[in-house]
Amino acid sequence: MGDHDPTNLPEDAREALVALREIAPFDRIDPGVLSRSMRRGRIRRLERGEVLLEPRMGPPKTFFVLLSGRVDGLVDGSDGHPVWSLGRGDSFPLGALMERRPVSTRQVVADAGQAVALPADAFERLRRESEAFDDFCTRRIGHLLTRGLVAEEIEGDAGGSGALLDPATPIRARMEARTLTLDGGTTLAEAARELESHGGEAILVRLSDGFGIATLRDLAFRGLTRPADTTLAEIATRDPVGIDADTSLLEAAVSLAEHGFHHLLVTERGRDEPLGVLDEGALYRVNAMTPGLLHQRIGRARDIEALADIRHEVPGIVGALLESGSGFAPISRIVSGINDAIARRVIGLTFEDAPLPAELEWCWLTFGSEARSEQTLATDQDNGLVFDGPLDPQTARDHLLPLARRVNEALDQLGYPLCPGNIMAGNPDLCLSVDEWGTRFRGWIDQGTPEHLLKASIFFDARGLAGSQSLFEQWASAWREPARKNSRFRRQLAANALRNQPPLTLFGGFRTRSRGGQRGIDIKTEGATPFVDAARIEALAEGAQATRTDQRLALVPERALPADDLTAAYDFIQRLRLRHQYAQIQRGESPDNLIDPDRLDGLTQRLLKESFRIARKLQQHLAIAYQL
Repeated sequence: MGDHDPTNLPEDAREALVALREIAPFDRIDPGVLSRSMRRGRIRRLERGEVLLEPRMGPPKTFFVLLSGRVDGLVDGSDGHPVWSLGRGDSFPLGALMERRPVSTRQVVADAGQAVALPADAFERLRRESEAFDDFCTRRIGHLLTRGLVAEEIEGDAGGSGALLDPATPIRARMEARTLTLDGGTTLAEAARELESHGGEAILVRLSDGFGIATLRDLAFRGLTRPADTTLAEIATRDPVGIDADTSLLEAAVSLAEHGFHHLLVTERGRDEPLGVLDEGALYRVNAMTPGLLHQRIGRARDIEALADIRHEVPGIVGALLESGSGFAPISRIVSGINDAIARRVIGLTFEDAPLPAELEWCWLTFGSEARSEQTLATDQDNGLVFDGPLDPQTARDHLLPLARRVNEALDQLGYPLCPGNIMAGNPDLCLSVDEWGTRFRGWIDQGTPEHLLKASIFFDARGLAGSQSLFEQWASAWREPARKNSRFRRQLAANALRNQPPLTLFGGFRTRSRGGQRGIDIKTEGATPFVDAARIEALAEGAQATRTDQRLALVPERALPADDLTAAYDFIQRLRLRHQYAQIQRGESPDNLIDPDRLDGLTQRLLKESFRIARKLQQHLAIAYQL
């Protein structure tokens, strides 16, 4: 028998080997390779309060795999609150071991347990001899993300109220009791008595053409002004937004926030009748401000002061979602949905009594991150106007520009700063007729210079926020198909995109720059933008209407880069950015995008580097595709 035979191993090493074989990625490592590397491994008892690693110890000499218990990472100034926590199956300190440097956090046993301990040289041997293990250590960010390690790493103890929005829990798990179902002919008085007896907040109303929803609020407020014989059919919300019972709680929260509702109609495959009604309160189970309540308050707001109070609630919702382990896409869609609603309300308040000519058709355009539904806690305005009608363009502009400027100024007061580049509807150059916009797009697409295209890219991330959606579609058609057909134009866009390289040095370290007296990485421009730019070009090449970056990244050919790796890397960067901004707001600071990588723990640094490497590969794909 060779040295790969487990029976030849010391007893401590045998126990460690058996324990590891139940944990990924060790369950995929060749048994002989794992046995050889584990000759010096052992199971170590971890005592509560024990400091396993800290910066002053120098480069770590041991690789740990937790079998039980919990280890927290602490930094100076954290007041004892962990910046990350690790549990069963987690490995550490990967980054410091691979880079032969000290760890950046104090790594302390929070809950007593056990870990497999392997000397650093045996760790290196295992990396050399096992492609699966080396892949785990250095290349596969997606592997860590799918195991939820990143959520723990950058969020610490995720036991707060936001964890109720578990991305893995289906809606049906929160459906505590069957919703009261009544015929549409039931009077409001009868319905109120039934609801009081049954309990709950909503009634599923059976109508002649389907189902509707009537809430306790509907009965209380609408019933006051209606005759006694008013029926549920007369007040019920018809054609409510439906969602499948197996959809996750997190996606349900996103759907509620995007539509501005408090209730969803829950359906089930194979059933003719809905399963019931999901109340927003059942998602959160706390008496806290929720996205749906914010939308309701936004709709009732009559002035900027009321909207400002609402805007201040957003960071708390973001914090709860971050604690739940939610990905960036659903969080940013909720944030963007609230920002959309605030902007629409400002536009509505400004335009509702304006003496605009009846024949003047208009659409408020939103660009950039808001159009992509990817806004964070630090954002400025990017918007414009398109109009159409019999009026000559200058006369139409004279009507619209004063209103647009009032909207821009109001949004600025609400914490959405004026765009430094003047990409705003109050700018005459961005308040154009549909024909004027068409002329501008033709110039950019057919003969634009790289400098023009650098400024124009933002207009290819667009949505119609308010006004005529048919006019928005007409506006978008002026560039969508021409851009798809013009490879020279897309090549210019790709060349511009490649100017912004991910912040990695030749040897794989972080490339930092000084900004305002601080060194760091602009996680937005240098981290997220390479993904956004490449994804936009893919969407233009396909003529796709998708605006979100995660949707567009799915268009990248699988042979070039796996979609899961792209979306995982982009999500990690954006979540790190959002967490950074949330922490700044909690400290009373203005949120920004400057992150000092030296203040990140080793694993987060490693994952960030890998995300940047994936961004670099994405740019290499662009360079090959467009021969740059």
